[in-house]
Formats: sequence, C-alpha cells, structure tokens
Amino acid sequence: MKSVVVFLAALIPLKGIEIKVDYRYDSQGFFDNPAAKTVIEAAAARWSRIVNQTLLPVNMKDEDLVDGRFEIIHPGTGKNHVLSAAAGKATDFYFKVGQPAADEYLGGFSLDEDVWILYVGGRNLNGAGRGAPIGGARNLASVYADPESFLNRGFNLGVSSLTVIGGTVSFDLDRNWSFGFLQPEGGISLDFYSIALHEIGHCLGLNARSVAEFHDLIEEDRFVGDNAVKALEIDAGKEVVGLEIVKSSSQDYHWRDGEYQSKIFPFGMPLYFGTVGAGNLQDLLMEPVFNVGGDVTRFEITNVDAAALKDIGWSVISEDPPRGPDLDLEIGASNNGGLSIRLMSEEGATYTVQTSPDGCSWVSVIPSFVGDGGPLSWSDGQEGTYDPFGPASSLAHKYYRVIKN
Repeated sequence: MKSVVVFLAALIPLKGIEIKVDYRYDSQGFFDNPAAKTVIEAAAARWSRIVNQTLLPVNMKDEDLVDGRFEIIHPGTGKNHVLSAAAGKATDFYFKVGQPAADEYLGGFSLDEDVWILYVGGRNLNGAGRGAPIGGARNLASVYADPESFLNRGFNLGVSSLTVIGGTVSFDLDRNWSFGFLQPEGGISLDFYSIALHEIGHCLGLNARSVAEFHDLIEEDRFVGDNAVKALEIDAGKEVVGLEIVKSSSQDYHWRDGEYQSKIFPFGMPLYFGTVGAGNLQDLLMEPVFNVGGDVTRFEITNVDAAALKDIGWSVISEDPPRGPDLDLEIGASNNGGLSIRLMSEEGATYTVQTSPDGCSWVSVIPSFVGDGGPLSWSDGQEGTYDPFGPASSLAHKYYRVIKN
C-alpha cells in the first residue's frame, strides 16, 4: 500500500521514573523472542510516562555490619530468591551470625536516580502472568521504613512495602500470545501488551496484597482511595462508595470483574490500537479477567487505575509535557517510501525517533541515539534499528517525530 508520510519534529521534555527492564533471570528464554522484548519495553515505557515521581539513587555496598538484602520472586522459577549486597558468604554479616546464606551475592547494588528496575522472565503458570513488588528480606524492611534512609529514595513514607526499588514479572510459557502493536489478533490469542501493563501495575503496588499503602485503603472489601473513587464517579456519572475488591488469588487483589468501567487515561501516550478508543469506557485494567471481544482486543490503563496509583503515594501526571521548539532537521526520502532524518546533535543529549500510523499511538524506534556534537542520521527501515510499526511501505500513513532529552 502506498504510504502517505506526515512529519512532526518536537522537542518534548521526558519526565518521571524510568522503568528499566532487566532480563537476567529469564532462565526459560521467554524473551529470546524479540517481539516479546519490544512489547514489554513498550508497556514499561507507558507506565514510565505516567509516573512522574522523583527517586533518589541507590548505592548499597558490602558493609561490615547490616548488609542490605532484598527478596524477589525469581521470574524463571517462581521461587523466592534472596539477594545480598555482600560480595559473598565470607563478608555477609547475616551469614556470619548464623542466618541462612543469600541465594545470590551482588557485591553491591546500585540504581541511578529515577530508575526503577523490573526483572522479567517466563515460566509455567496457571494464569497469564504474575507480577509483584520487590520485597524486603530480614533487615531491609526496617531499613526501608526509616524515612532518613537513602534506600527510601526520598519517596516512601515509612511503610515497608518497598515498591520504590522495583518489581518482578513472570509470563506463562504456554499461552497463545499476540505480540502485535497494531490491531491485536484477538480470538484465542492474548494481547501481551495488555497483560504486561496489568502485571507491571501490580509491581508498582496496584491491587498488590503485599503493599501496605494499598491494603490500608480497603474498608469492608472496598478500596476507598479518594482519587480512584473520584475518577470512577466522573467517568461513571454517579456516586460510588469505594471500589469492590475481590481476593480470589492468594497473591493479588483485583477490582471486581465487570463491575466498573472508566475511560483510557489520555496522558502519557496510550496505545489505542485494538482498544475501545479515546473517550470511551473500558473495563478497568486491574480486573482479574481479560474480557474482550469483537473489535476490542486490548486493554489500556484507565483513569481509575492511574488515580489508584496516586492514592497509594505515587506522583502521577495530570497533563502531557508541553511541546518545545522544533528541532533543526534535514528531511529526505528513504528507499522504502518513508523519511530519512539528519540533524546536528548536542553532545550528551539523547535523541529518540518515534513513529505512529495515526498520529496518536506512538512507539520508539530502538535504539535511541546519543549526540556527540556531530551529525546524526536515521532512515525509515535502517538496518540495525527496530521500528515496531514496521516500514512505511506497509502502512497507509506514517507519522514521525524526534524527541530530544
């Protein structure tokens, strides 16, 4: 199909946390599939654009006393996996005083400012996915509960539920997944983007049984967070007394299935393909059942889900970042009917090309480019880069923009 190409160049400030996807525990090789990796990165980026919390850096060292430990659910095995900042048993204070050894010794653990880590993998599950926040192991819970601790990241309010470091997600190996960015397949296949959004929501503390900030807002099996209730009342057009919670799983809470609907959260670049569309009502993302059918094959984050995240303490955007001045670009034609882009870079700045088939749903071309003070160039379909929407020749329309951060 002949491509009609429209170009938009924008300098848009990027704000909020960076959910950094880490594949080191993908022992079953689920993310050896490049399509799976692309979609989980897109889902993580969607949440990253919504949460504009500032997080202080983490620098845990091998200490003489009180070595930091934290615990994850290993994404590839499902077992509890204790990590220690000590270099090994010989320097592990807790092991030397008779405590069990850690499962893994890191020799220090650090996260940059605003980085929130997400360990991912695949294993056999009864459900489609399993997401959970990183938890404390022995001493670390009390360390996190100290508002003066650097591990607090300048955010946690003294409740030791520990969502400030990151989370872990496992996906079912045997599921019939749909990894498409355009219209998801539907039918017997399951949209991976929707499930990834849901499970990352659990990692951030939404409907998570282990997160005190969430379960402390449950009264008589109803979540009564002011922001979530208000968002639901606005979208539903009626008063409600909290959102009913179901506890069918030993791991997680969920909103009661099919009971509530809300509009897709419009800020932070939602991916509308396959959804109910902008301004229409959708079942809540954090329900236990993925109820889709017909033309609707994808769920997105709703106003209620985003508002509940604010209720448990995260800072959430209320508008999209303003557009900055246009970049000085040289535009040409690529060999496949798309565009080529050339610009004079600023040293140390990061440039990300984004594409869209409709001007609304944007995805980032991988990788981004770091400026060195000289020229940078990119062409549609360029070897060594990956565009989830594919080449311009396969689309009726293609929009482009460049983001400088």
